[in-house]
Amino acid sequence: MLLQFSANNYKSIKDTVTFSMATSSKDEGNSFKKRKYELLKCAIIYGANASGKSNLLKAMAFMGELVLNKMKVIQSTDKLPHFPYRLSTQTQDSSSTFEIVCFIENIKYRYGFEVDNHTVYSEWLYADEKGKESKLFYRELDEEDYVNQNKFKEGYSFFDKKKLKINISKNQLFIWKCDQNEGVISKSILNWFNNFNFIDGMNNDDYIKYTLDQMKNKEFKETMVNLVKTADIGIEDVILEEEEVPLDVIEAMPLPEELKQEMLKNGGVKSFSLNTYHKQYDEKNNEIENVIFNLNNEESKGTRKFFKMSAPILNTLREGTILIIDELDASLHSSLTKYLIKLFHDEKINTKNAQLIFATHDTNLLTSTMFRRDQIWLTQKDKYGATDIYSLAQFKDVRKNEDFEKQYIQGKYGAIPYLGKFEF
Repeated sequence: MLLQFSANNYKSIKDTVTFSMATSSKDEGNSFKKRKYELLKCAIIYGANASGKSNLLKAMAFMGELVLNKMKVIQSTDKLPHFPYRLSTQTQDSSSTFEIVCFIENIKYRYGFEVDNHTVYSEWLYADEKGKESKLFYRELDEEDYVNQNKFKEGYSFFDKKKLKINISKNQLFIWKCDQNEGVISKSILNWFNNFNFIDGMNNDDYIKYTLDQMKNKEFKETMVNLVKTADIGIEDVILEEEEVPLDVIEAMPLPEELKQEMLKNGGVKSFSLNTYHKQYDEKNNEIENVIFNLNNEESKGTRKFFKMSAPILNTLREGTILIIDELDASLHSSLTKYLIKLFHDEKINTKNAQLIFATHDTNLLTSTMFRRDQIWLTQKDKYGATDIYSLAQFKDVRKNEDFEKQYIQGKYGAIPYLGKFEF
């Protein structure tokens, strides 16, 4: 479970911003207990275009990519990705910092690092088992490092006791090294980030492969179809069609000959398509049979998105993990978006306390019946182009049952565009 995320000097985020899934108001519902903490099941982020909503979510995803070494940094000359705030000479050549506070089982971990494109300047990991934080390791480029010999044995073998430094390349994270050494704690941290998933709601293709894979599982496929049917978009069933690509088509592909031969040697290539089934009626409106539509070619954008997004959403609920979605509402009717959010708020469905964090422009969702004040976050840029974030619970004069949508549109909470006058 996610408790808190902080970042600075990433894209439009200049100074440190902190996002929290801990409750901070006296509102009721939409939360669950973890030790002495009360955590939110869902958080929604509003803000004007280019205010930094997406960058906040991308900063979370970016930290995950670094922790999981998605860029495959192996040699000392390999570069790390780096996206500093470029609108200030103070930060354009400076390092960026990321920190996450999370629960793994009943242990609260705080892990973070400071990096640029060639150096890890610092990295730290703390654990809190019973209310008091213990330092597991800390590394600082120009200072002495530390590894807890008793509580982080998996990292102590890399610690030079004479030089008081961790033996590791300066462009690598220590958590990678410990995981490669079969470290139990480091592996649990990496597994947590592996379940910290980001999808772009504007691009269905990002998660279609996962949906196709899940369609092969009969039980999961039935759950997906049931979700689509209850959403009242006219679909009775969805079938995954699998076909062999003819050999002459493979031969005609504009690919290197070695690659084509490899494809043929491995049994050829299969093509997959998703077909939806709709009821057909006669002139007296009697149901007679089903009509088959191709999902990608004959269904609306909203229907395609709702179905393709159903797999990662259902998996998140099933596994009790965390899902981050940028532009959840794109191409979806407000009612469908509300329907998906309510799945996370429903204690009977969200039995494992999965968490959903998403950005949107749909103000129809902005109601006190849907969200607590501490679930609503806003992003706003200052006059220098830097992003700031804050929750509705930080306002002293916002009542828990007031008309959030009306007040937001009228500018009471900020985070809306200020439009100038245009003339030819």
